[in-house]
Amino acid sequence: FMYQILVCDDDREIVDAIDIYLTQEGFRVWKAYDGLEALEIIRNQDIQLLLIDIMMPRMNGIRATLKLREESKIP
Repeated sequence: FMYQILVCDDDREIVDAIDIYLTQEGFRVWKAYDGLEALEIIRNQDIQLLLIDIMMPRMNGIRATLKLREESKIP
């Protein structure tokens, strides 16, 4: 079983760096660049962990996390 982690940040370089480290450790990494993208991925994939930035365009990390908590308890 491969754990799936969603990394969400509007800074693509940060997302890519985290992706490199997590992939090397054997995790499946999904990438999102704002809260709306993150919620869409979570609704369609079996994500076990969300790493999310707070300050992002369209939907920030706090609003996305509050919305996610209505549907899920993903850490």
